[in-house]
Amino acid sequence: MSDSINPEIFDHLVQLAALELDLAEAEYLRRQLNNQLKAIDELEAISLDEALPVTTLGVPYSPATTPPIRPDEWVACSNPEEILAQAPQVEERYVIVPEIPHTELD
Repeated sequence: MSDSINPEIFDHLVQLAALELDLAEAEYLRRQLNNQLKAIDELEAISLDEALPVTTLGVPYSPATTPPIRPDEWVACSNPEEILAQAPQVEERYVIVPEIPHTELD
């Protein structure tokens, strides 16, 4: 494996994710992440025929096993007034959604 997640990088990732881990949890999770990176490196090392189409690298889906794409059809709602009556605030038949409070991230 070319790169691994060292404790310093892991601590930075934990801080970015706003996780609270004790030392044992942190070390366990760091080892598991490094195991995942190792598995990815091993998969990347498998040689594949360059002529093999990318889409056939997983499970092949043939027209016989893949359902056809459904047409994108608009279906009118049978009771829009009843649904709009349940909304806390409506304006010109649109549901008004309150602004979501947020804070700036540093």
